[in-house]
Amino acid sequence: MIALTVPGWGEVRVAHLVLDYNGTLAADGTLLPGVAPRLEAIHRLGVSLHIVTADTNGTAAQQCAALPVELLVREGGAVAREKAALVERLGPGETAAVGNGRNDVDMLRAAGLSLAVIGDEGAFSGALLAAHVVCRNIAEALDLLLLPHRLKASLRG
Repeated sequence: MIALTVPGWGEVRVAHLVLDYNGTLAADGTLLPGVAPRLEAIHRLGVSLHIVTADTNGTAAQQCAALPVELLVREGGAVAREKAALVERLGPGETAAVGNGRNDVDMLRAAGLSLAVIGDEGAFSGALLAAHVVCRNIAEALDLLLLPHRLKASLRG
């Protein structure tokens, strides 16, 4: 688990991380460079990893096969509901979420800590507004969890 105290914010506890795939962890269906080692490092900290995706490119299972993640592939409109429902089941107070798209908005709103990324696909404006922190790319977002002093600097009040 990742835990830190942020002045003006309070306790941040991350036992679970829920992530979008395409546009967040991957571009055009291919996992972005540096993502795998960062996810493995976060997992070693005791954080469970969950990827929920519509799998637009049909590559998520193959690309994530060697990663310590639970992969959930959902069709169309069900993916947005499933992302938010998973955060609720895991416990919003100990769950962080990372996404970039319209179907990530409810997940980002539900999570105790939410990070939006602006990657190769860009980002839906509603996702940016729903997030606690906006990052330029997935490497920066995952590094906030691995280097929590950066997260503390962004959240402190």
